Amino acid sequence: MGIHGKCVLTWLSHESAAWERVGCGGVLKNRCVAVNMRVADRDQVFLMPPSVADWLPEGHLAWFVVDVVAELDLSAFTADYRADGRGGAVYDPSAMLAVLLYAYCTGERSSRRIERRLVEDVAFRVLAANQGPDHATLARFRRRHEDAIAEVFGQVLGLCVAEGLVDAGVVAIDGTKIAADASAWANRTRKQLAEEILAEADEVDDAEDLRLGERRGDELPPRWSDRRDRRSRVREALAQLDAAGAADFESLLAERAAKEAELGRALPGRKPRPTGRAGKKKHANVSDPDSRMLRSGQRFVQGYNAQAAVTGEQVIVAAQVCNAANDTTQLAPVLAAAQANLVAAGHPEGIATVVADAGYWSTGNATIDTPAQVLIATTPATNGDIEVDDPRLAIRSDVLQRLDLGQITTKAAAAQIGVSENWTRHLLGEYRRFGRDPAIVRAEMDTALAEPDNAARYAKRKITVEPVFGQIKHNRGYRRFTRRGLTAVDSEWKLICATTNLLKIYRHREAVAG
Repeated sequence: MGIHGKCVLTWLSHESAAWERVGCGGVLKNRCVAVNMRVADRDQVFLMPPSVADWLPEGHLAWFVVDVVAELDLSAFTADYRADGRGGAVYDPSAMLAVLLYAYCTGERSSRRIERRLVEDVAFRVLAANQGPDHATLARFRRRHEDAIAEVFGQVLGLCVAEGLVDAGVVAIDGTKIAADASAWANRTRKQLAEEILAEADEVDDAEDLRLGERRGDELPPRWSDRRDRRSRVREALAQLDAAGAADFESLLAERAAKEAELGRALPGRKPRPTGRAGKKKHANVSDPDSRMLRSGQRFVQGYNAQAAVTGEQVIVAAQVCNAANDTTQLAPVLAAAQANLVAAGHPEGIATVVADAGYWSTGNATIDTPAQVLIATTPATNGDIEVDDPRLAIRSDVLQRLDLGQITTKAAAAQIGVSENWTRHLLGEYRRFGRDPAIVRAEMDTALAEPDNAARYAKRKITVEPVFGQIKHNRGYRRFTRRGLTAVDSEWKLICATTNLLKIYRHREAVAG
């Protein structure tokens, strides 16, 4: 071993070793390296090929997304920009949409994290053509084109049909609760909302008095001029509470008027009157007034009810979001959307059978007017009703018909069918709405579900729609919406479901090719 200045020379007598002279603290140092070692030279001019086309291998998901976007009709995106060329340059909508689709395919939905991935992730850089839109640009694009993004779902479904992935023999409908971008602690009663508005208004008035004195300030403070500020959301929450009670009363009057027009006479009994108490005990959220406190399993979540209609191959044919607490009212609109989407996607056949769990059970859903066979798990007879095998059921339809015509009183009808007067009024309402006895409809559904073929069809529900929700919420991490408002989260849910279908196509093509 020899020492010369600050350099330490070490001799290794090995035939596979070689000497390399490198700088060390301003002096030269000899370092022994193996001849088959690749030197980490970070000053290399080209770390990557000069063309982004060579940055990723063929068959990568990013290239698949690029090919899919090239097949989509993007006129709804481009029509939103000026055609005269004035103003600042915008990013290509096809590149922005490709970045968004790939991000949601890989479980990334935060605009800030997508911005970071556009710097650090090669696939994102390829999709953006090595450009770098920031998080604000990405968020504005998603907000500005929320309707066009929602329409992408239908176009992707068309690609699924073209690939032969859609068999509408059995379609399962179900819903899952997804948290909103709002805290449950932001719920307020109507009284609290009113007091909050008054308190904030007083604060603003006092601040203006100090700032302006006797002068009049014509411009609102900046934080009040923004539509998305807290005060406007409080007003929106108040409006929703007031509208809820009015809408319920108006729908009740409209239903009563339609029944009277059908019968050609006035219905017996006292006419409904507005109570003036609607909404007083209800709550609204000041962060996202459209969100609701919903039950999800054994807990409650401030969020939305996301609905999906799924085929046996786990392709989503309809996706919608509502804020209804239960699924009962959602079967008809989701089924109608699924049928319309399949027609628009060019599917040659309609839905043959629709299956749904007991959360969708109602007399109206069981008797819905549709060419598809409807199989819904029934709920037990409500407390106070009579069972199917009760002999009084045979005369109940006749009793309800005579009660509806005013030939007997509610008390007499209740005595004949053996239930309370309140329950008799409920049965009469069901009979007027659907023209049939609810217990008979339940018995017919139980009989249909007991048939072997129908039982096999219904059993497919747990291996179609439930795994799709599991993949979305667990594997891809979509347990909370990132946007606020019913329209915005509906667009986001359709984007999530569209990317689910995209991944189905991608894996199908991989399986065929490999």
